Amino acid sequence: MDNIKREIKRLVMMLREKGASEKEIRELFEVEQRPLSRLLVTKDYRLLVGDDRLEVKMRPICKAVYLLFLNHPEGIRFKDLPDYREELGKTYRSMKLSTQARKKVEQSIINATDPINHSINEKCARIKEAFLKVMDAETATHYYIYGERGEVKRIGLSRELVTWEQKESPPE
Repeated sequence: MDNIKREIKRLVMMLREKGASEKEIRELFEVEQRPLSRLLVTKDYRLLVGDDRLEVKMRPICKAVYLLFLNHPEGIRFKDLPDYREELGKTYRSMKLSTQARKKVEQSIINATDPINHSINEKCARIKEAFLKVMDAETATHYYIYGERGEVKRIGLSRELVTWEQKESPPE
């Protein structure tokens, strides 16, 4: 890889010596962006990406947080998360989490929607990690939750690329 980088630098220097403009050189490095894949949310809340239907695997609470943000294309400020506690809880509980005690489920919901608790940052990091396991880093940026500190956090993926397998509207 280092050899390739050195060779590219050498060739760029040659282009400059031959009179190529910086604009011409930059245009050589513009990579055409591949079209984004569809995201399918199944009835049982599995997240499947692309024609290959690669599953993006994550813990149920992370998936519930992801679906909350997916359901709000305008984004959500972390400080406003308590306003979304009921919606998150409804989604999380509907995942039929028979293996988890109800008290633990409720505490997870409270933690994820408490802006003072850093649980939401950990959930977002796990979500990002899950997408990076199934796609390249540049493409993944469109699928995971992002946003500057203190600003609205959102998922950049166009909702036209999202299909909810169930006929009714996404969880509220």
